[in-house]
Amino acid sequence: MVAIYSTLREDLYVVYAGINPATNLPTIHAFINPLVKWVWWGGMVVVMGTIVALLPNRAVAVVLAKSEAAVSTPELGRMRPAQIALREGHD
Repeated sequence: MVAIYSTLREDLYVVYAGINPATNLPTIHAFINPLVKWVWWGGMVVVMGTIVALLPNRAVAVVLAKSEAAVSTPELGRMRPAQIALREGHD
């Protein structure tokens, strides 16, 4: 039979191991494990941080590309503005 008392500071495990046949007294083992809940919380923080780091970057990059018409005609009146191409990319 096991009894567990858990707090943020420590976990106390008490185990009934049986009766000592020589003395006819019960044998009880008690274990104190400090900061067990903090280990679990730390693992959750690591998992959540990994999920956030794996999310893709959704920033839109604006790339200016020269148009073929603007390069081939040297006159200012006939030149067209450069085309704007929107692509998703990484920084």
